[in-house]
Amino acid sequence: MLLVRNKNQAHASQDIVREFEDIIIQTPKVRIVNHHYRWLYIITYNFFRIFRKLNININLIPNVSSVYKDNIWGDSGHLFTVMLGLNESKFHPYIITRHNKSIYLFDAWPSEYIKIQKICRTYKINYLFVSSSQSANNLQALLPETQVFWIPEGINPDEYRYRSFQEKDIDVLALGRRYDKYHHAIVSYLEENQYSYLYEQEKGKIIFPTREGFINGLARAKISICVPSSITHPDRSGDIETMTVRYLQSIASKCLIVGHAPQEMITLFGYNPVIEIDEDNPTKQLEDILKNYSSYFPLIEKNFQQVQYHTWKNRWEQIKKTINKQKN
Repeated sequence: MLLVRNKNQAHASQDIVREFEDIIIQTPKVRIVNHHYRWLYIITYNFFRIFRKLNININLIPNVSSVYKDNIWGDSGHLFTVMLGLNESKFHPYIITRHNKSIYLFDAWPSEYIKIQKICRTYKINYLFVSSSQSANNLQALLPETQVFWIPEGINPDEYRYRSFQEKDIDVLALGRRYDKYHHAIVSYLEENQYSYLYEQEKGKIIFPTREGFINGLARAKISICVPSSITHPDRSGDIETMTVRYLQSIASKCLIVGHAPQEMITLFGYNPVIEIDEDNPTKQLEDILKNYSSYFPLIEKNFQQVQYHTWKNRWEQIKKTINKQKN
């Protein structure tokens, strides 16, 4: 198998992609695209666009993958890539081979369905793995020639840290996209009662700009606020309610999650690992939790043990079994 790896690994949003890719490349016979050949991808891609505009059948174009050495393509010739967004430049290697092609796609929102359809049909994607169970069902109906599967997001727990309750100096932490309705209901109370509350004060300004700071920040937090994008950004997510890696990162850091658990997360864990927000009296709920935090230790520990099963290693094993089963 050939892994078409992401190049901008330094970007903060690529951390979860890197975690998954680090597991994939540990698999025997998995090889990475040799970027010395990227010029050939670009040339081929431009010809491909011309053929497409002229309505020339792509299947008539010779398979030019033979210009690559066998040790670049690997033994099976199966192409696989992990994507946060659909950037067509990532598919340069996909257009010069007729081997099986797979994608693992985060954030397969309804607003992207048309683009996902176009990508899968244009590049003849055999297997599409998406992180949302609802999107997997929806996309399978739209893509009869591609097999679509739900593979939830995962985590490498060993990359995260946790502190004892006495060492946690952040009472409430809201990372990333903010649930404004909830934020406005609790911010004054927390500040007036001198609770430590960290949140994105300016849109787009990251609380912890470095990976190290992010990991330490989560370890310092008692409560992590997590709600699905369907609540914070319904215009983008529609009714797609999915578990994101933020839930798993919070659990691996032994934070207590206050927010809303997507149904698929409850199914995966076998119980609700989240303290659901009391919309009627959110400040009293937080006050009760913070004053009686020790009573939640059993749930925090139970969640921590359960997250050990939701690793990228296990997700990758599931993907490999799925692909092998489909081939056979």
